[in-house]
Amino acid sequence: MESISTARTPARARAWTLTGPAEPSLFEALFPGATRAHKIVAAALFIGITAGLTRVRFFLPDDLVPITLQTFAALMTGAVLGWRWGFVSIAAYYLLGMAGAPVFQGGGNGWRYVTDVGGGYLMGFILATWLTGYLSQHGWSRGRALWPIALGTIAVYIPALIWLSAFDLGWPAPGEIFSSGVYPYIPGDLLTMLAAGLVAGLLWRVADWRSSRHG
Repeated sequence: MESISTARTPARARAWTLTGPAEPSLFEALFPGATRAHKIVAAALFIGITAGLTRVRFFLPDDLVPITLQTFAALMTGAVLGWRWGFVSIAAYYLLGMAGAPVFQGGGNGWRYVTDVGGGYLMGFILATWLTGYLSQHGWSRGRALWPIALGTIAVYIPALIWLSAFDLGWPAPGEIFSSGVYPYIPGDLLTMLAAGLVAGLLWRVADWRSSRHG
């Protein structure tokens, strides 16, 4: 059985590095005795959380583009579970939706959904989850938790814009790509990024408090 009971999270995060061994994830810091079975359950739980949050949508004043919590769910999956289990969770979520489970935005599902205009964003959520988790386990945790989340937010747009360019808009001018696929979502993504960074930072404080209590 996998356990990290001896791998205590340090009081301060290491210096940022892309190489070297990964630090414990936020989930491992919160539950130092977590086994592989616990991580599988946590990954499954985040699939359910992600599916639930995709159905939440609201509008900012004078904004015609709805804000959903899909990006928040993807970022928190990586921030909490780390790069390995976060990727397992978000990839399983994607495969479930592709297989027909109504887990995408508005209950969407199926092959047609993942190959439609929003398919690139779904791939972006996978990239964002992995990147957020990886950076969180390589020095950007605790007080630095906002940074991997910010980069993860940007990462959503990389496959999304490539997808829009190649399959939907027929390689239009760059300005048209950004006006269609980025600018309308910036206000919502800024709020999402700040919320995810706040939640991750607070959870790290809880983890460190619990660690200090148990020595």
